[in-house]
Amino acid sequence: MFRVVLRALMGVAALLLLAGSAEAAWVRVETDRFVVYGQGGEQSVRDFATKLTTYDWVLRNFHPSTKDRKAETKVQVFLLASQDDLRRVEPRIRKYTRGFYRAMNEGVFAFAVKNGGGLDADDVLFHEYAHHFMLENFPSAYPAWFVEGWAEYFMTTEITKDRVRIGGYNPARANAIFAETWLPLEDLLSRTTAETRPERTNAYYSQAWLLTHYMRSDDTRARQLDQALRAIADGKDPIQSFQVATGGTLAELSASLRKYRRLQTISIDNPGLAPRMAVTVLPRSADDLLLDNLRLVLSPTGRVDAGLLAGIRRKAAKHPGDRLAEQTLARAEFVMGDVALGESIMKRRLEAKPDDLEDLLLAGTGQVMAGMRTESERDVRYRAARPLLAKAYQLDKGDFRTLFAYALSRSIEPTFPTENDLAALAEARYPAPAVQESSFRLGMALLQKGRREDAANVLAPVINSPHGGRAAEQARTLLNQGRIGKLDLTEPDEDEPPPPPPSGPAAPAPR
Repeated sequence: MFRVVLRALMGVAALLLLAGSAEAAWVRVETDRFVVYGQGGEQSVRDFATKLTTYDWVLRNFHPSTKDRKAETKVQVFLLASQDDLRRVEPRIRKYTRGFYRAMNEGVFAFAVKNGGGLDADDVLFHEYAHHFMLENFPSAYPAWFVEGWAEYFMTTEITKDRVRIGGYNPARANAIFAETWLPLEDLLSRTTAETRPERTNAYYSQAWLLTHYMRSDDTRARQLDQALRAIADGKDPIQSFQVATGGTLAELSASLRKYRRLQTISIDNPGLAPRMAVTVLPRSADDLLLDNLRLVLSPTGRVDAGLLAGIRRKAAKHPGDRLAEQTLARAEFVMGDVALGESIMKRRLEAKPDDLEDLLLAGTGQVMAGMRTESERDVRYRAARPLLAKAYQLDKGDFRTLFAYALSRSIEPTFPTENDLAALAEARYPAPAVQESSFRLGMALLQKGRREDAANVLAPVINSPHGGRAAEQARTLLNQGRIGKLDLTEPDEDEPPPPPPSGPAAPAPR
């Protein structure tokens, strides 16, 4: 009888262990260019960090001028288990979305669902990192189709243990080439994704990929592409620029694209990179609060549902004294709850550790967020933020987040922008050129000082961003008018590759 009971108890213990492993702890892996978060075991997160490092190596080898450039700001990558987790971070995502990228004044973030769907984590993150790489290294006035086509071209990079293959295709995109009605080439060359009907965005991305692949696959066409892009960057008509560069009509180019089937791919040895990694297993509070904290970071102006605050308060109470729990609760109070409670949490934390950079930054930006939330308190809140941000700056003068928040807190002053304000905005923009709002704020400040030409140079990547949305429209309008209007960047535009259709006919594979 004792043996029977013992075996039963051992069976129950085994089931409990399995249940515990189903919710594996969050692991954080940091390299010289990435910070990768994931669940499911340390090795899987390490492996993905190595894959991203190899992908970055591929991009730099195709663009030799970037090989020795240091990453001033690391991309934070989150590997999520499901679309439900993705919606916890960003409830407004479209159906079937597998991930998105957001470069903002609190950091550069990329999110992807690990498995399933027509775009897996590799596709999504490779696409988004290609955008980031272009913005960080080549912030120019590229046409929207090329920005997306270039990202789609490198998105299909296949990395195995021994080989790296560049120039393949994604089945969902190939399906659009064969099974969907094509957009007129005139529309592709002259419109952004925002100007394309949502049901046609898959065709837009697919044709942008095909055109990029076609032009890159031949030395003569590659030179023609460079010529066309330079002309477009100089402000010339995109359709005319392409016709002049290729020496043919758009009808002839479209016919050539429809016949382009034998894809030119490149296969090279896997370099076998072994990046240095710092590995941290996050506390159990991360299971409850990591994704909620990220949602607050992505929605810093209180436009979140009322139930979120109650949930964060309840979950934070389970982890007294925990760093992540207290920081998440304080942020929630600043954004949508009791500001005084947020202040008291951060005051207590800073009394215990006065030189904690992240706490100083949160205490300062918390005041800014509270000021954005309540206009009548804005001046007082913004001024209260400055001593905290100034101290954070002294601890790390290269952190763009601190510089940006400090410059924003100065924007209420009648003397804004002074030369010091312009220097702070420029210094904030330098380590993170992918952060659109830094360029927007600097461009507007330059315009306010009457420096229109300088403003135009700073705003060019914003205006020409295919995901620029409202910010691009505002920048273009205000630049043309030569004056400043009211800014509204509180609702960031999505930046993600469009999901493939949920079903459809199978596409014949390009050869």
